[in-house]
This record gives sequence, structure tokens and C-alpha cells, in this order.
Amino acid sequence: MAAKQTAMKKAFEEGVVASRAGNHDAAIASFQSAADLNPNCFDCYYNIAFSATQKKDYDKAEAAYKKAIELKADYAEAYSGLANVYNAQRKFDEAATASAKALELSGGGAAGAAGGGNADAMFNPGVILWNAGKIPEAKKQFEGAIAANPNHAESHYQLGMALVNEGNLPGAATEFETYLKLAPTGPNAATAKGILGTLKK
Repeated sequence: MAAKQTAMKKAFEEGVVASRAGNHDAAIASFQSAADLNPNCFDCYYNIAFSATQKKDYDKAEAAYKKAIELKADYAEAYSGLANVYNAQRKFDEAATASAKALELSGGGAAGAAGGGNADAMFNPGVILWNAGKIPEAKKQFEGAIAANPNHAESHYQLGMALVNEGNLPGAATEFETYLKLAPTGPNAATAKGILGTLKK
């Protein structure tokens, strides 16, 4: 039993190292080995799903997130991941459902929000609403995420975009500046700089 436990831990740790290095095929293989040794390892399936999402293998990611949820019914992060998978495939209804479940399980709303997890649980539905063209509703989610975690960079960026959409350019400029302070090399840094350059003229 102890030997099996050691082997499982080793496989899991190798998966983490591979995932951090961006080697998602190796990560999936390692986490699968760990899951084979311990079929109740919900974190193994969560990590398989995460790496599959990075590879845009959405069917595999969806199946693995669902397996993680089957093993741990209150796994908010797995619901959040599932929402991202559906969102990437433009399945907005399924995304909204999974996202709402993530929000409910993570204590929901700004009231129960101390950690960054709650900010993510509010940010993700905001992105889903944004993609569905529901800008005012999306804006509320981004504001809630910032209330939960003022350092949630992507929420500042998205709120900036919502404010541009409303024509509130000074407000938008403030959000983009905050985003660039928090994430100077973030995924949206170039866009934020470009928009700021236009707003400042």
C-alpha cells in the first residue's frame, strides 16, 4: 500500500513539473498514471483536464473535469474549468450553468469573497456574458470580481473594455492603467497599451 502511495505521489509530482513546463502530453500521461494507482484522485483528473484544455483537446478536458466532479461533488474549480471549456467552444448555455455552479460552491458573490478563487468564480461568468453580448451583466460580474480581489488583473482589463463600450473613456483609462500595473506582461497588455494610447490623445 505504501509503495503504491509513493508511486502515485511521484507520478503526480512529475505531472505538475511537466504541466508547469508547458509539456502537456507528458503531464497528462503522468496524471493518468497517478489516477490509475488511485482511482479516487480527483486532483489527478482536474490536472488532466487542465492540460487537455491547454492543448485545446476539449472533449478530453470535458470528460476529465466531469470525472473530477463525480469524485468530488463540491469541486468549484472543476466547474470553473468546465465553464472555460464550454466557453472556448462557444457553448454559452452550458458554460453559464457550470459557471453558476462554480460560483455557488465557492461561496458566491462579493460577500463571501476573501480569496482570489471567488474573483475567478465571478470573472468567468462575466466573460461568458461578454461573449454572449450581454455587456451590462458582464460588467457587474467584473466589478464583483474586483470587489472580491482588487488585484485580479484580467477583471480590470475586462471592466475597462466594458467602460469603453459605455463611452466612459476616463473610467476605462483608469482600469487599463491598473491592469498594466498588475500585469505589465499579461495576455492583454499590448491591447491595453494600444487602447490607452488612443484614449490619451
